[in-house]
Amino acid sequence: MRILVTGAAGMLGSAVVPIFTAAGYELLATDIAPRLPQMSRLDVRDQLAIDEEFGRWQPDLVLHLAAETDVDRCEREPEHAWRTNTVGTYYVALACQRRDIPLVYISTAGVFDGNKASPYTELDEPRPINVYGASKREGERIVQQLLPRSFVVRAGWMIGGGERDKKFVRKIVDQIRGGARILYAVTDKYGTPTYAPDFARGLVTLVRRGYFGLYHMACSDWGTRLDVAQAILEFLARTDITVQGVSSDFFAESYPAPRPRSEIMENWRLNLLGIDQMRPWRVALQEYLALNFTRDGTDKVKTEVA
Repeated sequence: MRILVTGAAGMLGSAVVPIFTAAGYELLATDIAPRLPQMSRLDVRDQLAIDEEFGRWQPDLVLHLAAETDVDRCEREPEHAWRTNTVGTYYVALACQRRDIPLVYISTAGVFDGNKASPYTELDEPRPINVYGASKREGERIVQQLLPRSFVVRAGWMIGGGERDKKFVRKIVDQIRGGARILYAVTDKYGTPTYAPDFARGLVTLVRRGYFGLYHMACSDWGTRLDVAQAILEFLARTDITVQGVSSDFFAESYPAPRPRSEIMENWRLNLLGIDQMRPWRVALQEYLALNFTRDGTDKVKTEVA
């Protein structure tokens, strides 16, 4: 099977590309900012470029990873968010529809409003409260309307990427690297971390079995940002650093976009089918830190796309 991957240079792509390659698939990795010579440049907001790449590569499947995931940038620049996450997805889905090609679309727990007391399942109605969530939700609708043969897969708080990690874990690690002795993490936001390599292996299973549909794919168990920060210090054996719990108001100036109180998801459909491969987030986090970072937070290995 020949697979075209959009957004391959990102943190999720760093796991998806090598894992799908190891599984025996032939991949064309593309990104708006290619990092490696074997990557092709593709801006999903350019419909002509998409059609040209599809015509050249003749894919049997598309993994659509390209997205603007910076929640605060989406809120500041809504047109950028809608063009990237919604219009870009529309162009990719149209190209798949015209050629009868299945599509894997990566979405987010951010499509929910966060008010549910129990974990969200695929049966819950999305009600996004910020531009990022709204633009990704509209992308879901487009894919589902245009492509009956599609996989819409929602991820939680992403862990992965190594040197390309721009999310919470890397931000904590960078503070450790910078010599911080006190870290601050919020206690009033709840979620399910999602380990990129486990997520990528789960996608391989869905693709191989042809189980089209909507899925949640996050690590088992849940926690707060404080829980994740404390686990990082524990796994790096940094007993010399203190982490202090704070409310979201503490970071209101740095992270002004509204965020759901809860992004806890349950992999309900994966469990029904007996194919949930996501490990507990603490186990996955420990593996990620061991493979990528030393005790002082410096890079242990360089993660490259194969």
